[in-house]
Amino acid sequence: QGILDKVGANPLTSFHLFSGLMEALLNAVKANARFVIFKDELLSKLKTAGTKVESEAEDLLDVILETEPLRDAMQRYIVPEKIKKTVQKILTLSNKNRSKKESLTQEELDFLDAVRQKTKASNLKISLKIEIRDKELYIRLRNDSPIMGMDLTRIRKSRERHAELAREGKSGEFFRPDFLDEKESAGFGIAMIDEGYYNLGLDPLECFDIQTSKHATSVYLSYPLDALRKMDY
Repeated sequence: QGILDKVGANPLTSFHLFSGLMEALLNAVKANARFVIFKDELLSKLKTAGTKVESEAEDLLDVILETEPLRDAMQRYIVPEKIKKTVQKILTLSNKNRSKKESLTQEELDFLDAVRQKTKASNLKISLKIEIRDKELYIRLRNDSPIMGMDLTRIRKSRERHAELAREGKSGEFFRPDFLDEKESAGFGIAMIDEGYYNLGLDPLECFDIQTSKHATSVYLSYPLDALRKMDY
């Protein structure tokens, strides 16, 4: 709220801005968890595929993760639905544990602890930078895991479909099951960020960008100050 006060923003814009930021943060958390699971599953596949010495499997895993074409090719050997369910399990158990409303079993606590240890061992972090510039509120969110090539292609195609509907004045219809691709990594969260921009009268394809490398993914969000100060929403 202090940020909005500094830029003189219309309080009604806070929902779209902060919901967009929270979706981006949640996507970053899920992406790091997903990458840990992907690495674990891939290492298990390499061990069962005839790599007898564990250190050899780990060395091969490092080579695959450092080489984008190999990393993307390995996706076909990992069941996406299994990763999705495991990530959801992590989020659900973490929420229960944090709220203290429901006690977790020892098995569930051990599962969460194992995930934390693997994430810590992988040194996967999330960083957030917010700047108030002359004409915009600038946000950069970075997480230490890449988006797979196939996922990034689906994300971009999905955002284009959403943009087509927005141009027709029907952006909200994108959330119908026949439009939203549930197979897509981070699809729903990204669609929610885009929808927030549309509700502010902005083009998310100009204000919201995603860049990835072999070690990290960065999300860039730009909110023009004039749009945040408008009072006609």
